[in-house]
Amino acid sequence: MSDRIQWLWRESKRWVARGLISEDQAGQIRGLYPAPKAALPWGTIIFAGFGAVTAGLGIILLLAYNWQAIPRGGKLAIVFAGLMMLHGVGIWLFQRGERWRQAGEAVCLLGSMLFGSGIWLIAQIYNIQEHYPNGFLIWGLGALLLAWAMPSLVQGLLAVTVLGIWGCSESWAFEAPVDGGLLLILAGVGLLAWRLRSPFLFFFVLAAFVITLCANVSVLHGFLLLRVLLQFGTVFLAVALLAERHGWFAEAAGIWKFYGWWCFLLPVYLLSFPFFAERDIAGDLSDEAGLRLRQLVYGWGAFILSMLAWGWVVWSLRTGSARRGDDTSDLSGAGGARVRQAVFPLENWLLPLTALLSQVLSLARLSNYRWEVAAVYNLIFLALAAAWIGRGCREGLLRPTLLGSLLLVALVAARYFDLFENLAVRGVVFLVVGGLLIGEGIAFRRARQRLQPAKATP
Repeated sequence: MSDRIQWLWRESKRWVARGLISEDQAGQIRGLYPAPKAALPWGTIIFAGFGAVTAGLGIILLLAYNWQAIPRGGKLAIVFAGLMMLHGVGIWLFQRGERWRQAGEAVCLLGSMLFGSGIWLIAQIYNIQEHYPNGFLIWGLGALLLAWAMPSLVQGLLAVTVLGIWGCSESWAFEAPVDGGLLLILAGVGLLAWRLRSPFLFFFVLAAFVITLCANVSVLHGFLLLRVLLQFGTVFLAVALLAERHGWFAEAAGIWKFYGWWCFLLPVYLLSFPFFAERDIAGDLSDEAGLRLRQLVYGWGAFILSMLAWGWVVWSLRTGSARRGDDTSDLSGAGGARVRQAVFPLENWLLPLTALLSQVLSLARLSNYRWEVAAVYNLIFLALAAAWIGRGCREGLLRPTLLGSLLLVALVAARYFDLFENLAVRGVVFLVVGGLLIGEGIAFRRARQRLQPAKATP
């Protein structure tokens, strides 16, 4: 319980004792300020987790040092007895209550580490020549099952890490992308994060999903990667808006935005270079039927998901179905405090339009117009920067103003290397941009001064 809540409870009892208010009134006052939920003991979780991992590595090294001297039966007994003992003790501690919960999770994590090492130890005992990413898959599934059974945050973190390694190993080491790995990460561990209401776990879920997606697509065909990332970025941002409006695990909306904007901005920025634009518009599908089909599934699947997600957003805006009757929302994540407005922020409509335009340009195959295609992405990037700067200066918000300025500077710096050859032209461009930034600073300052009296008015 926070210090302020404790103070209120103490004072309310004094007010009742002095006869200033009745006991019922004191209860009603305390009911308006309920004690916040206890925060997760992150210190205990982090140190217990690191301790378990370190101890697990120590056990593995000790076993490895004496491994050749241990008979085969003894090796199996060590592995299975260790698994049973650690998981048994860990679950027993976990079920004893909050006081022992973190200790139980740490012991179970140590057991899961032994389970992972046991997979390779048993393969060595019986000289099993197996496809090694399968070991990561079995390890990840074991950690995931235990994470759901307990349920456990640290087991979920271990599961998403190992499953991400499995997916990337299949793609990059064996050029065999596993499409099911994406669903397993997002559904298996993502739903666990939703069950635990843990944005922390969900952050790593989306990280593993994006990295595995990049591994899969880069193996299928490199030219698809930027376009698929862009499409998924728009999907993530649409989901963020829907989560905020309808209260679907709204705590994770900021994480959807974070990955959504990175997956959107990075491809748009790279496609503003003619080199990357040419690769995107000139990429041909494979002649092999199976590979061609998977390329089409990723290329068109991401686009269809984007259109469906934004169609849902449009329908939600049209019907006005929003949580607590709120008909506005700031999707950009760059606006600081949410500003209620009657119209959906204009810059957010650039997202589905860019997704549609990207798909059209890829189908047109304008191989001889790489500069023109790159110019389109330059305009998109510039429009987004201008929209954020404009909104930030109008409403006196620092974050969109700063982010828009960074986008503008990044765009001009990029064009410095591939567009302006004359030093005089470069100098003029930088003078113009510098003047714009100075004017932006003046406009932002005036907006803050204009809004200060309004904020001071009760």
